[in-house]
Amino acid sequence: MIFDAPLCTVLRLDAVWRPAVGKHLLALGADDRYGRFASPLSDAAIVAYVERIDFAHDLCFATVEPEGSLSGFLHLAVHGQVAELGASVLPGQRRCGRAHRLFKTALASAADQGIREIHLATGHPVARHICTGLGYPMREGAGYPRVRVGLGEQALDSSPEMPRIAS
Repeated sequence: MIFDAPLCTVLRLDAVWRPAVGKHLLALGADDRYGRFASPLSDAAIVAYVERIDFAHDLCFATVEPEGSLSGFLHLAVHGQVAELGASVLPGQRRCGRAHRLFKTALASAADQGIREIHLATGHPVARHICTGLGYPMREGAGYPRVRVGLGEQALDSSPEMPRIAS
């Protein structure tokens, strides 16, 4: 059962939020880092990743708690009409609807901006469950990406190939 997280706010982030994004991602344990990045990244690799995020080009959203901390973060690395999705919610903040709210906001925004397909590198079960619940069609594969999520008509049939983003 999903409970509502009424006190947090979903915001689109800009570069001012870079330190908060870094703090959020560094708070993830090894298993959560693997689920988020498809690799258990070191602290140094996470810091480097956060420095490379292009907030002006990509779509970045977070659930922001009343005191200003990020309980959840979702990054859509945009490559034309395709984007790679990475998302995380801190362990103590899960099962309250934060991930659902992040996905709902981010995928709708991506579709509005002409993105036709989202790639899920690991095909995490929670991400698949949320996308299915939101009504988006998905196609699973054996390689990269593990799951492709369609945002527009014919998105899964005619999408261009997208390079994998190095972590």
